[in-house]
Amino acid sequence: MEGAQYPDGFIDLVVFLCEKYGVDRNRLFVEYSSRPPPSLKGNRVGYYEGLLSYREKDGHPEFLITVFKASREPLLTLAHEFAHLVKNLKLGNFDKQLRPPDDDAEKVFDDQARNDLAEFRKLNDRN
Repeated sequence: MEGAQYPDGFIDLVVFLCEKYGVDRNRLFVEYSSRPPPSLKGNRVGYYEGLLSYREKDGHPEFLITVFKASREPLLTLAHEFAHLVKNLKLGNFDKQLRPPDDDAEKVFDDQARNDLAEFRKLNDRN
């Protein structure tokens, strides 16, 4: 996992999500970046709070989730990007192109991220 300073619970959320969805943590890298986030593609004003990147290394997929420090809710952004990863893994489709957001699809990812984050927090409140 890349980066020096993560928000509270950030790494624990990564572990939780990997275990919940059976994602190999050795193939997932997470960055909390102070770089300026890229502007949204298309006609919308704003910027991406997080990004999911993909590459093949030695014939194996590797993933990078970048959460930008400009994110209003870094844990929610992390869970949202992880939801994209889960969908891509299920479909076997890893599109590398940055495209304008699809509002309907983004709502599904937001809902999944909120549910995952609530489950994570509930589990941590018990411990």
